[in-house]
Order: sequence, then structure tokens, then C-alpha cells
Amino acid sequence: LTPTSCNQAMSNSNWCFNYSGCRYSWNACPTDAVHHVRYNDASAAWVLIAAIIVFFMKAGFMLVEVSFAKTVKERRNVVIIKHMDAFASAFGFFLIGFDTIARYSSAESAQAHFFSASNPLLWFFKFTFASNAATVVGGCLVTNTYKMRLPAAFISAFVISGIIHPIIVLIIWSDVAHSISPYRFCVGMLPNYNCTLATPSFLKSMYVLDFAGSGAVHMLGGTFGLVLCLFAKLEEWRKRKRNAPGKQKGMEGGEEVHSEGFWDWMYPVSGGDEAVSEAALGVIILWFAWFAFNCGSTESVETSTPTSATTQQDPYYNIPAIIAINMIMAAASGGTFAILIATWAQVRLRASSINANEVANGVLSALVAITAGCAFVDYWGACLIGVFAVVVYHLGCWVEYRLDIKDTARVFPVHGLCGLWGLIGTGLFVAGPESECNLHAAFEGLCYCELRLPPAGQGERLLAQIFGSLIILAIGLFSALILYGSLYLVPINPFIQILVKIRILKPTKYEGGWLLTSPSESSRKSIDCEPPEIVADATNFVLREGEGPVYYGAASIEEKQVLTKRSKNRETTGTGTTTDKSKIEEK
Repeated sequence: LTPTSCNQAMSNSNWCFNYSGCRYSWNACPTDAVHHVRYNDASAAWVLIAAIIVFFMKAGFMLVEVSFAKTVKERRNVVIIKHMDAFASAFGFFLIGFDTIARYSSAESAQAHFFSASNPLLWFFKFTFASNAATVVGGCLVTNTYKMRLPAAFISAFVISGIIHPIIVLIIWSDVAHSISPYRFCVGMLPNYNCTLATPSFLKSMYVLDFAGSGAVHMLGGTFGLVLCLFAKLEEWRKRKRNAPGKQKGMEGGEEVHSEGFWDWMYPVSGGDEAVSEAALGVIILWFAWFAFNCGSTESVETSTPTSATTQQDPYYNIPAIIAINMIMAAASGGTFAILIATWAQVRLRASSINANEVANGVLSALVAITAGCAFVDYWGACLIGVFAVVVYHLGCWVEYRLDIKDTARVFPVHGLCGLWGLIGTGLFVAGPESECNLHAAFEGLCYCELRLPPAGQGERLLAQIFGSLIILAIGLFSALILYGSLYLVPINPFIQILVKIRILKPTKYEGGWLLTSPSESSRKSIDCEPPEIVADATNFVLREGEGPVYYGAASIEEKQVLTKRSKNRETTGTGTTTDKSKIEEK
């Protein structure tokens, strides 16, 4: 077909979308042979570079989680878990996830393939998404008494990346006819389906919009994180019940779980005890890599030569730039609103400084939420999605506070609930003519063929988004309960004793199941990142017996030299700690 006859055929359709009202026009027939090539040279380079940058998100997650760690052992545990996520997800996605379950590069009638990567470039790009779904889980138990065992971390990442995430992909991102994916409406995918037929029913025309993975990646990982925290809470409750059976429910050691209110708990007077520099750097790395995460999901930067009739580009040419602007506006709006809340909390509580960690989480919440609709929504819609993401994040934190769920990095509020809001927000804000143009342009570029999405009103689109969210939530909760429940119930000590008998391990005993470590295992002596006795005044110091002076808060080398000089006049007390005698008298 020539461009003229192609546009004429599109305009003769009964109900299919056409670009006559958009700021751009379709100037080349989508059945052109160029559009049947999965990647041209420019698009292949674009996807490869995006995949490399998205993989770098692991460094951002690692820094954010390390910023919460209080001991060297906890920091090491974070680093090992992040590496374990990458190893296990690579095996899971390669062995069964890509071509067997998700069927990323297979037509509906094609046979599933084990141990293969039929499209290496697409495999690499989609692997980074599957791996990130498993990575976000690790931030839950950074400082928890009960931590995830390494075998459990490997199994968890393998199952999430190789089975659960690909199942969700098959439902919302594949071209299978019985899915709820918009890709099934690409021409040639559904037999005898074209624009001249009568408008199909809502159930047959329903599709879920999750462009880059608010639901398929972040909401899934946040759901698994919530279930993991609940199992850690269950284990803590069981241990407390064994040690003190007479204690009341909801109490720890006979005292109230939270002695302070919600705002005091979330915005402590000290400004938070996380390592601010590591957390800030981690968030900036995540924000940077998120551009590749979302913009790279176009999988194309292809343009075509304008015809004599028009000087405009293909509809999907500007989609990566539209995505970037929407991301910036959502993060800026969410971050600004988070700063306003943190400033209000500082004034209300008379805190020493603004809690920088909660501001960073506000930015991350906005980025998670905008991921679903980043290619579709108008700019004002992106701003509203970012602002309401911060509200949803605080509601999630309040739920964790009320239920005493120890979620160190706020994984469930940031990824789980804000991923849910991202799906629902897309249904609310993809409603105007401009967003409709962006919607069809984005998917037509991704399909590399003519796209015929059925029309949908705002109510129908919102219902479809809610339905898709419930499916992802149900799959995530059910699979997490089965996976973590099995690991929690199966005891690990019999396996350890087998290794002891064959002399692979020295005689030792482990408590509990395969899922979580016990406090007795983590009670071995470790070096703290910060010693427990902290002196805020820059002129004070603590001198331990047999060690050199340990200074706190000294702002310069000169101050440390002065303190070293003073240490010669100190007298040792009976506790083995050296302290200034005059200060004891003053106290």
C-alpha cells in the first residue's frame, strides 16, 4: 500500500483510532517492510545501551539499602544478597522465563523453548526488568533481627525472575489472544479482527496499560517484600510467645510496641539514622537509570523520511522524550511535596533537621508510579501522579506503623502500593485527546505493525486497570505465600547435620527453617559501623583499654590533635573506660 491508500484505509474504519486529530500524522504505511524488522541499527544500539544502564540500577538499590545498615555484617549481607539476586535471576530467566513462559519473541502459535534466548538483544533488555523485580525484595530485612538466608535469597530471585514475573508478562505484555495485553490487537495477531467489524464487548476489548512495569516489576517485588516481612514478624511473635507466654498480644517484652506517635516514628527528631551520603547517591543512580528503564521500553528510536504531503515524523518518534519529561515532572512534583511534608514535620516536632531519607523515598515513589503511564499521560497528569504517590507512600507507612511491620527500606509502600497507584492513575489520566495520541503512537511503534486498539471510555479504562492490578496482586500474594511459606516450614537443621556427618561442616546447630536466620546465628561478635556509645560534643572522646582514642564529631585534624593532647591527662575509671575527671565532677 502507498501512504495515501494506507491513510485512506485507516480513515474508512468504523471505530479504530486514527491520527487526524493529533499534532503528528502517520506518513508511512505501517505494513511497510521497514516496520517488520524488530530492530534497525539505531534501535538495536538504543536498546543495548538502555539495558546496560538499567542493570546499573542494582548499584543504586545496593547503596540505598547499605545506608540503613548499622553493622559491618549487615552491610556485607546487603552486598551478597544483591549479587545473589543477579546470579539467580540470570539462571531463572534464561532457563525457563524468556522463551518458555513469557514468550517475549514468540508468536502465539510458536512452540515454547527451554534453555534458549531466541532474541539475544531482547533477552538482555527484559532480563534487567525481571532481575529488578527480585532485587527490590532485599531491602525489607536489612536491619531486622531475622534476615533472609542465602539459599532462600537465591531460590526467591530464581522463582520471581524465572516463573512469577514471566507469568505476569504473559498476561499483560504478550500477544496471546486470551491475554489482557494491548499487544494482542496488533494486526495479524487476532484472526478476522479489523476495524470494520462491530465494536467488540468490553470483556473482549479490555486491555491493561503498564508501559514499563509499575505492576509487572515494582508491585510484584513490593508484594513479595510484604509477605517476607510478615513471615519475619510471625517468627518474632513465635519466639516471644515461647520465651514469655504470659505477655499480651501486640506487646514486646511487656511494653508497648510504639511509644511514640506516627509522625515521631516516621520523622524522628534526630533527622533519621541512615547514612545520608550513601542514600542520596543511591537515589540519584536509580533516578538516572530509571530514564533508561522507561525510555528504553520504547525499544525504538526509528524515524522515517517525511513524504511530500507532510513534514512531520512518525507518531512514536517523540515518545522517548515525552517519557523523560513525564518522569521529570512526576519526580519533581512528588519530591517537592515530600519536602513540604518533611518541613512541616520538622517544625511540628522541632527536629534538628529535615529527614532526607523520606524526601528520597518521595522521589522514588513518584518514579514507581509514573512508570505505568509514562508514555501516555499528559504532563499535568504526570504531576498529579507524582504528588498522589507521596500520599499513598505515607498511607503505606502508616499501615506498617499500626501493624508493627519492620520494613527497613519501606519496600511495600514505595514499590508495592505506589506500583498499584501507578496502574490506577494511568486509568484516570489517560483520558484526553493528547494522551490518546501518545497511547496509540507508543504501542504502534512497539508492535512494528498497524495497531487497532478498541475504544475505551474513562470508566472502562479505569475498570480494566483495577482488574489488572488485582490479578498482579493475587498472583504475587499467592506465589509469595507458597514460596516463602514452604521455605519457612521446612527445617534447615537436618540438612546441616547431614553435612556435619560427612564432615563438610564442623559440628554446629541451626534453628528455624530455610527462610530466615535466627538471632542466635547472628549473635556472633561483629564490628559495628558506629560504636554504641556516641558523644555528640566534638570535644569529647572515648578511650577504650588497649586501643587508641575514638573521636566523634571532630570537624578537623586540628581538633583531633587537641583531643590527642588532652588524652595524656586522662585518668582511667574502674570500668576500663578513660574519661575526663573534671567532667565527672561537673555531671
